[in-house]
Amino acid sequence: MTGPDRRSVLAAAGLASLGLPGCARAETSRLELWNNATGPHLRGAVLAQRRVFLELDGPEFLGPGPVGVPVTDESLRALAASGANLVVLSHPGTVAEWAPYEPDPSVEDHLNDMVRRCELAGLYVVIGFRTGPGRSEFTFHRGGAGSWFPASMINDDVWRSTEAQDGWDMMWRRTATRFRDRANIAGYLLMVEPNANQAAPGPDGGDLDQWDPALLVDHVAGTPADWPALARRLAAVIREHDTETPILVNPDGYGHHSFAGLLDLNSAPGLVLALHDYSPRAYTHQGRGANVGLGRGEAEFMPPDAERWMMGEFGVARWAPNAARYMRRRVESLERAGAGWAMFRWDSGWRGYEDRENTFNPVYGADPDAVTPVSDAPLVVALQDLWRRNRVRPQSLLRR
Repeated sequence: MTGPDRRSVLAAAGLASLGLPGCARAETSRLELWNNATGPHLRGAVLAQRRVFLELDGPEFLGPGPVGVPVTDESLRALAASGANLVVLSHPGTVAEWAPYEPDPSVEDHLNDMVRRCELAGLYVVIGFRTGPGRSEFTFHRGGAGSWFPASMINDDVWRSTEAQDGWDMMWRRTATRFRDRANIAGYLLMVEPNANQAAPGPDGGDLDQWDPALLVDHVAGTPADWPALARRLAAVIREHDTETPILVNPDGYGHHSFAGLLDLNSAPGLVLALHDYSPRAYTHQGRGANVGLGRGEAEFMPPDAERWMMGEFGVARWAPNAARYMRRRVESLERAGAGWAMFRWDSGWRGYEDRENTFNPVYGADPDAVTPVSDAPLVVALQDLWRRNRVRPQSLLRR
């Protein structure tokens, strides 16, 4: 290492307490990071952000910028100091959601800044676009239409419009060109939780809402709602501009494993299946005071039939009974399969949001009524034990 002493650099990044993990594996290639045969190399957390609508959010809830919730440097350093080496950045698209589909420099700059700050903290990043041309954040909140936001803000045109899909093409061309040489980019996630199976137009004019993979194929083949076809196109677009960075693909059904067989994971080099799973949902999403227990074996996850895959998102309500035990059991089943993973979600450090929306935030502890972070939160203690298995960090940090 040239320049400042390596220990002082890692200490400044919040990594000194980890015993300098990753130094022995500094030359691990980006594709090797996803090699299930050699075991998990990436263990971390999801940070989810969306475009800010001041008329809905105000300046305090998601912050005053174009993208919120803001993520503090202290939060990133705390994540790395806990042992994590990966952030799955579930980020709004950098091209406008509504036609005309033009690049948004403010969102592009925000993404670039997040990647840079994660690099300084010693964290790999997967860039995932949760929204983009013809897809708005409110597709994830369909049940809230007419309550906290108007139904007109739901935009699912990506499943109807070739023009919107051309916008996704442009968005990934620009992104791959900009980030292909960044040492801490571990992958590109083409679309966070595609939901053509639900949001594509159905035969009666309403939502398709089809949860049977075989029936979905019959309905969407040859239409813009064919997510596997769009995924192949976007992967090919990325490979035109970036031949090395791994490409992660969520199945339809919001990343559900039952739709994984519809994807062609051999259509381009370096594809990685990325699954999202919150089973058993009655347990992981239980409300305050519900006291839903966990059955024997319900935290286990059976590995899919894929050469390279990871669990890109999973989590549990922090007040669920034995939540820390669930986390450990779920991770152990992933580790046995050699899969990397990212739990949902890490604390952003922005208290205006976190003190109100913290169901899946582990730093708030097991008390449902907690409104501030607590010390020795059970989920955090469990995660620290699991994250400290990491032995690799972005090479750029080690070269400083």
